[in-house]
Amino acid sequence: MASASQSGWLAEFGIDSRTPPSLYLSKDQVTAEVPQAHLLRRAFDTLDVDAILCTDDVPLVYFKLLKTMTPAHLRSLHKQFWNHGGAAVLVVIGGDRVEIYSGMVRPSVEDESIPALVTTLERVASGLTAFLMSVETGEFFRRHRKSFDPSQRVDRDLLDNLKNARSKLDEQSSSPIPAEILDALLCRLVFTSYLFDRGVVGKSYLADVGLNDAERLQDILNQESADAARRTLYRLFEKLGEDFNGDLFSDDLSDEQSLVNLEHIRVLRDFFNGTNVQTGQQVFWPYDFGVIPIETISAIYERFLTPAEKTKGAFYTPRFLAEIVIDTALRNIETIAGKRFLDPACGSGIFLVGLFNRLAEEWKQANPRARNDRKSRELMRLLQESLHGVDVSLTACRITAFSLYLAYLDQLSPPDIQALQARGRALPRLVRQEDSQDGNIWHADFFKENAFPHGVDVVIGNPPWGSFATATTAAG
Repeated sequence: MASASQSGWLAEFGIDSRTPPSLYLSKDQVTAEVPQAHLLRRAFDTLDVDAILCTDDVPLVYFKLLKTMTPAHLRSLHKQFWNHGGAAVLVVIGGDRVEIYSGMVRPSVEDESIPALVTTLERVASGLTAFLMSVETGEFFRRHRKSFDPSQRVDRDLLDNLKNARSKLDEQSSSPIPAEILDALLCRLVFTSYLFDRGVVGKSYLADVGLNDAERLQDILNQESADAARRTLYRLFEKLGEDFNGDLFSDDLSDEQSLVNLEHIRVLRDFFNGTNVQTGQQVFWPYDFGVIPIETISAIYERFLTPAEKTKGAFYTPRFLAEIVIDTALRNIETIAGKRFLDPACGSGIFLVGLFNRLAEEWKQANPRARNDRKSRELMRLLQESLHGVDVSLTACRITAFSLYLAYLDQLSPPDIQALQARGRALPRLVRQEDSQDGNIWHADFFKENAFPHGVDVVIGNPPWGSFATATTAAG
């Protein structure tokens, strides 16, 4: 129930009588059964929002109360909000005014004004209720369509830039580098950025690989010598491989390093410093991988698809569509504890990530006092025993593993992750290949090899849509 101070501003917006699933006032109201529970709880934790307004189980507006509204604080708040990528609108309430920000305008630190600020309203109840009604009917977005550009949403912006970086890396090769190596390199870099942004690794970790007075991945790439940057980068990868293991670090890194030339390092330097690798234009680096939803990061696979793979029916499943499919599949299932799930065409793993987040939320709410070591152990058991995926593309299998690693680590605090890291081999191998008996992500053709686990409770996913004509063309 809202406190007296809360009910005052809630009444101004005309939503003081609303309850879940329309309006959430704390993360305690977000139960494991709530669609996108992990995303909503992260909004309360990361952004410290005061309320979340949803429509059709999709977050629409985040509300944030501030005692003071300084430009620096608002700019930082909007950057976090944009990276979180949950709701389209952020409403900041302070003093005698209300400021409305868009989640579809790229952050900037260069301008005195904040480009994402859509409008400012006086705290007059009639005006605030009219504003919120216009948001819920869609009229607000039509009236301010320039402020709600889907191409500037965090998922599209990040994935477009990753795609451009990958294309530029491909252009810098005197002899072609296999696509799976470029994919693995970029995924490994995103994983490393995630560890830095969440504070799992930092200055002392970089000192261990021979780079003193450095704190970020960018500091490695910004060394004066590109050759020194390459050597340090791969020393870091080797150390991360020792600590975390998993499929991300299973390749022969020395062979990969021999294929990565100095121009590749310069492209990566430009990308991670915010330079548009296609135009050379210097812009602000807006990304915080500790805030960006894991489902967004897993969608990298769609941007890496080659034309040949697309003819085989591999297509991107948007995060919100995946959540709707999961909601439908679980509608008549009272509890998902102990259930086993299979995605026979797992692609980037977006359905498996969504299912893992729900399994983890249900387990944590059933075990609120579990010690950290038990929590990490039980969540890993759920990851390996409850979820199964199959895909004909090895790249897809690896990115599914990458997505699930991030989803698992995202459920743990940085100290929890560091405790796992200290013991070494924190992440298991998930991709099962050829005669291997280990792993729950199968590199196989589901329709030909019958290579899939039996006895699953739910089969879920996006079938490999295509036509007989394109399939025949691709085969011939």
